Amino acid sequence: MKQRLSLQNIIGMGFMTFAMFLGAGNLIFPPLAGQLAGTQIWLAAAGFLMTGVGLPLLAVVMISRVGGGFNEITRELPRSLIALMGSCIYLIVVPIYGAPRTGLVAYEVGMIPFIEEPGALSRFLYSVVFFGIAWYLSLNPGKLLESVGKIITPALILLLVILGIAPVIHPLGEAGEPMNDYVDNAFARGFLEGYMTMDALAALLFGIVIITNLKSHGITSPSALVRHSLITGCIAAAGLALVYLSLFNLGATSREIIPNPQNGGHILSVYVNHLFGIYGNILLATVVTLACLTTAIGLLTAASEYFCELNNQFNYRVLVAVISLSCMMFANLGLNQIIELFIPVLLILYPVCIALILLGLIRDSLPNPNLVYRATLLVTFILSIVDASKGVNHPLAKELLEPFKMLPGHDFNLSWVAPFVVTIALTCLLGKLSSPSSTAHEDHL
Repeated sequence: MKQRLSLQNIIGMGFMTFAMFLGAGNLIFPPLAGQLAGTQIWLAAAGFLMTGVGLPLLAVVMISRVGGGFNEITRELPRSLIALMGSCIYLIVVPIYGAPRTGLVAYEVGMIPFIEEPGALSRFLYSVVFFGIAWYLSLNPGKLLESVGKIITPALILLLVILGIAPVIHPLGEAGEPMNDYVDNAFARGFLEGYMTMDALAALLFGIVIITNLKSHGITSPSALVRHSLITGCIAAAGLALVYLSLFNLGATSREIIPNPQNGGHILSVYVNHLFGIYGNILLATVVTLACLTTAIGLLTAASEYFCELNNQFNYRVLVAVISLSCMMFANLGLNQIIELFIPVLLILYPVCIALILLGLIRDSLPNPNLVYRATLLVTFILSIVDASKGVNHPLAKELLEPFKMLPGHDFNLSWVAPFVVTIALTCLLGKLSSPSSTAHEDHL
């Protein structure tokens, strides 16, 4: 019997996935990139879409093929390393950095404009309400389709359509000349800006949420899981691409009204205020708050399910409560401090996650998966540390990092790319050369 979701549920799943990926960073980084890219907007946008849309879609497909979460997609690694690596990623992305950032951005963009004297007390009270709602909606992961996909997301999409169409109908300026790195390397700069969305990283966390929801709706066979995950991922990817392109366009046409923005959020605030006045501020606050809330729900759910899978003695509901409390505490540290603190961490985690996604897609064709995975991830991890350490001013660090400047992409924090490709090629060759003897040994046993 063929397993199929109704069209309504397929659209609901796609909306749910789109909403989980669309966080505050997705709304803030594209406008600034668009303004700096200027007339190079579409080249920069192409690079951004590769890391902000293409990689998350590939990750969703890859995870559906293996039919499991983080532990399954890293099964070629030693078990203790899998647990350590997964725990570090989930702890950093959810209770320590990623989820608290959603609450902080929702507060600063969606609440501060309407508060006369914002301060620590108002931020604390807001974080209690914000993560209280996220906690409540995360208690039943199998019902995320109804609570997020069918209720919150349609409202979010409607608001985004208004925000995206307005600059096209009523542009407030024209794209200027490209600035900074966008003058000569718009594509590479856009590619790196896509890192900041954390979408590829989030895809490794959200994949198990998508699988859980599909299974709760009767989709259990491997082929049906892959098919529905692909459809779901394509709906989400199309939505993300449209949002990013519209925000790139908004940023590119904003230079005349805001020539020296503090960040992308500043561009959005000023732009919508010029277009809609106070109603624009309300629109932006609503969009950002909904986007942050849906992302927080997805992160809470993914982390709680992962740790339950890691140790079946954990209780899902207790974990959701504990992680929600942790998010609330870290959300009171301050947005700028928490972002600056974790930029180097993202430069290390992101290449490793990209490597996991690409390796997972070719896993079945690898002659020796254990060798390829372990060698490639080790090389990628080491060189991502090199990229993240470039800002260290210690003389010894500079001396140690000097030889790595010869690597292609070093200036753009892409030192790991060429060694990643070379390592895969060499380990595949070694795997093929050793496979006959390995096979004969196994036959003998």
